[in-house]
Amino acid sequence: MDGQTIRLRERTRRAVRAELVAEAMALFLHKGFEATTVEDIAVAAGLSRRSYFRYFASKDEVLAEGLAEVGRAIADSVASRPDSESPWTALRRGFDSLIDQAERYPRTRDMGSLMIDGPAIEASHQNKMVRWQASIADALTTRLPEGTRNAAFVASSIAAAGLGCFNVAQDEWRHTDNPVSLGALTDAAMTALQPLN
Repeated sequence: MDGQTIRLRERTRRAVRAELVAEAMALFLHKGFEATTVEDIAVAAGLSRRSYFRYFASKDEVLAEGLAEVGRAIADSVASRPDSESPWTALRRGFDSLIDQAERYPRTRDMGSLMIDGPAIEASHQNKMVRWQASIADALTTRLPEGTRNAAFVASSIAAAGLGCFNVAQDEWRHTDNPVSLGALTDAAMTALQPLN
C-alpha cells in the first residue's frame, strides 16, 4: 500500500469521525445524552452500529471528542478577535458561540449537569478542561504585551481564570431559576476578577 493510499484512508477516517461527532452532539443537545443510543448516532451518520465501533469505542468517547472540538473552537475564536482587545476581553468574547448554543438548546442544562456531575464521564470533563486551557492559552500568548516574562505561564493563568469564571457562571445558570442569561452571568463572573474592556 503506497503512502498516497494511506493518506487518503486517514483523511476518510477523520471525515467519518468528524461526522459521527457532529451527529452525536446534535442528538445529545436535542434528545439528551442518556436518551441517545449508539444506534441513533450511527443511523444519523448513515452507518451501522458495527461500523460506529470502528471509530469510537463508546458513546462517552464520542462525547469527549466533541468536547475537545468545542475547546478548539473557543481557541480559534479568541485567535480571530481584533488585536485591539485585551487577552481577557478576547477570552470573554471567545465564549460567545458556546453561550449562544447553550441558550438555544433546552437540553444544554442537562448536558452541563451530566458533564460535571455524572461519574461515568467525570474524567472526560477533567480532560476537557485541561485541553481547553492548553488550546486557549496558545491563542492568548500572542495577545500578551511584547516582552511579557513567562508568557506561556501568564497565558495559561489567564485561560484557567477565564474557564473558572465560565464554569461558575454555568453552574449558577444550571442550578437556579435565575432569569439572568448565561452570557450575563459570564460577564459578571469575569468582571469580578477584571473589568472587561
